[in-house]
Amino acid sequence: MPTQEAVRNEVLARFDGIADGLATDVGAAESAGRPPDSTVELLRSARMLWLKVPAELGGFEAEPALQIEVFERLALANPSAAWCTFIYADTAGMATSRLGDDGLARYLDGDDGAPTAGGGGLWPGRLRRVDGGYRLTGRFRYGSGIAAAKWVHLAGVLGDEDGGRMTMRQCLVRKNDLQLDDNWDVLGMRGIGSMDFAAEDVFVPAELTYEAQCAPLRGGRQYRTGVAGYLGYTIPAVAAGATRRALDEVVAGAAGSVRGYRSPEPLADNPAFHRFVGEADQKLKAATALMMANGEPLMEAVDRQGGTADAQEVEVRAAAALATNLALEAITGLVPLAGGSGVRTGSLVEQALRDIGVMTTHYVVAGSAIEYYGRTLLGLPADPLG
Repeated sequence: MPTQEAVRNEVLARFDGIADGLATDVGAAESAGRPPDSTVELLRSARMLWLKVPAELGGFEAEPALQIEVFERLALANPSAAWCTFIYADTAGMATSRLGDDGLARYLDGDDGAPTAGGGGLWPGRLRRVDGGYRLTGRFRYGSGIAAAKWVHLAGVLGDEDGGRMTMRQCLVRKNDLQLDDNWDVLGMRGIGSMDFAAEDVFVPAELTYEAQCAPLRGGRQYRTGVAGYLGYTIPAVAAGATRRALDEVVAGAAGSVRGYRSPEPLADNPAFHRFVGEADQKLKAATALMMANGEPLMEAVDRQGGTADAQEVEVRAAAALATNLALEAITGLVPLAGGSGVRTGSLVEQALRDIGVMTTHYVVAGSAIEYYGRTLLGLPADPLG
């Protein structure tokens, strides 16, 4: 198995080959409300969707440090593409590490990693057992990246058919079997196409399901974390990259951007701007460093005990929430300094302010994440997904 350093070098080289193309597609995604086909093809050609697929299947099996670096760079080029990529990579990793061999063959089916959306957030559908599998019914919100996906990874609850025991199963459903509601009309993250959808008595073959929280069949230690440990490193990385993208643009144009009426001066000569840039740069570096420092202990805990404890999962979420909020603070402070050009629709500042504001609503980085971490410091019980 290649070392993480060798994997890092390959992944970053692949990203470098598509960065310019991704940047070119930003406007098209914003206008269409979904990633254009050209973006999806770039991501597939560079195998970005295989970032979290087990190495034994030809994936990169990226651990937290590499995830952070890749998603931050992706967001520097194209924030909506970065968001969709983390959804596609996370769901592909979950599916390929846990589906049985028959289900895995059907899921991959020669597509070399077709995009798979996340579906429904924390609200599962209802499953009914039938010959050969299950029937799924439910309404789901925020099918992240679903507009450009082929598959949707979602949850269903099986009722009391198993002797009164309620069980949750993860399901891989073809998007074409679902009813999509074209309602992605939102403040920010407009280019990700995360619309609501419904399943009406959809047949799901048994081999395309697995019991929630079952042990992985393939892959290493990152697949043995909890939900927060598996998902927690991507959102703050996207937020940091999107903020850095806007900050870099304002800094690059500061010498030619004049402020003031009675005594106009270039923004680059403004001491308040100097202070802000210094603080913003440090906040973004601190956010990335916090997540980097948080990832290795999580992996070490999996090595020691075969999985992570609630307290460790709670800390992952708290770090992710704080890191995302640091990015939001930085972009919010940039708005008045960027001036009139920064608040125009379509500017990088305007887009980042909208996008990162919406990112902070994701349950992984919600404010309760830090609240629950505080509970653990007081010796009180805390739910990692509370």
